[in-house]
Amino acid sequence: MKIIVLDGRRMTDRETAHLYLKKKLELPEYYGRNLDALYDCLCEMSGVQIIVTYVPEMKDNLRRYADNILNVLEAAAEKNRKIDVITEEMVDEL
Repeated sequence: MKIIVLDGRRMTDRETAHLYLKKKLELPEYYGRNLDALYDCLCEMSGVQIIVTYVPEMKDNLRRYADNILNVLEAAAEKNRKIDVITEEMVDEL
């Protein structure tokens, strides 16, 4: 399984967040840089574990949009059992 670590500090605004996600998740050129496109691309992935770190900093920068990104990651992982998503918050709870 491929492990991809997303650093929440790198997502400082919506545009930067989508550029960062595209690069780190190796999303295709046709990626539309929006939440629907992110979900669609995640549902096509296979054999990937995504770890999101620095979630509080991400939320400070993006506010509600950070929650939206996290919700999309989690929803895609529920639909596509070939990916796994772990957030820093989940690790802290263990």
